[in-house]
Amino acid sequence: MRNVPGRIFLFFLILFQAITGQGQRIMVSGGFVEDSLKLGENIHYWLKAQYPSTNEVIMPDTTYEFTPFEFSDKAFFPSMLQNEMIKDSAVYTLQSYEIDQIQYLSLPVFVLTETGDSVKINAQTDSILFQSLAPVVSDTTQLITNTDFQLVNKDFNYPVLWIVIAVLAIIVAVIYFFYGDRIRKKLLLRKLKKAYIKYSDKLTVQIRTIRDQPSQNSSLHALSDWKVFMELLENKPFSKLTTREIMKIEQTNELQETLKNIDRCVYGGIVNDNLYKDFQALEDFTQYRYSVITDELKNGK
Repeated sequence: MRNVPGRIFLFFLILFQAITGQGQRIMVSGGFVEDSLKLGENIHYWLKAQYPSTNEVIMPDTTYEFTPFEFSDKAFFPSMLQNEMIKDSAVYTLQSYEIDQIQYLSLPVFVLTETGDSVKINAQTDSILFQSLAPVVSDTTQLITNTDFQLVNKDFNYPVLWIVIAVLAIIVAVIYFFYGDRIRKKLLLRKLKKAYIKYSDKLTVQIRTIRDQPSQNSSLHALSDWKVFMELLENKPFSKLTTREIMKIEQTNELQETLKNIDRCVYGGIVNDNLYKDFQALEDFTQYRYSVITDELKNGK
């Protein structure tokens, strides 16, 4: 047992020497082929490694986490041997559903050591610009200042007003104490019903418009209206969430492909004739969630 610390120290010393020696002779480089990307569109990332023929180097495969990008395809090229140095290269096809203006990636290679472990060596970090085709809406509202003199009646009996307000506040507090929960639920149900009817009628018109003449602008407005209504219905900040964040909500798992197809049109400008079917799927999902939530309120949940 006395030799255990010494063995641990020797193991880390050998590993450190392997990392240092390989890091000095192994060269890794990589970067994006394109300068910019659109949401859901294929982009390419190249990766090269040059290392001594005595080493064994592995490049990332489909099991690697390419965050914030999603893996789509890969192409590996045959290794080249020159002056006892091996050159490996690969091109990865990736997609992104994030809307950050600048997105970064640095892929590594893994060097197998004599101890059976691996050493990770990263290429330099490269960036790519997100290109959004959604229209930018500016607020051009102007306020008009009214500085005209207004005569104020100073004879109003404020003490009586405060007494009336206090009495009414007490009455409201008593009613709310005994019937507040029931009243709150009825008011909420009435509010949701009114909002749902208004949204459903509007969505029907939007689906008809997208079916007859699909466009990026009409899809953007329809998606924004859906997020606003879902925010009211689910009491969650849908209008501030990205598609990836919305899909993490438990009830919205079935909308993964639907929201991705809509995002391709709204943010990537990719319009297809079947886009209205995705909004019909949103309509069915919204109707189902409205029924579930209103039933829960009626049953006291």
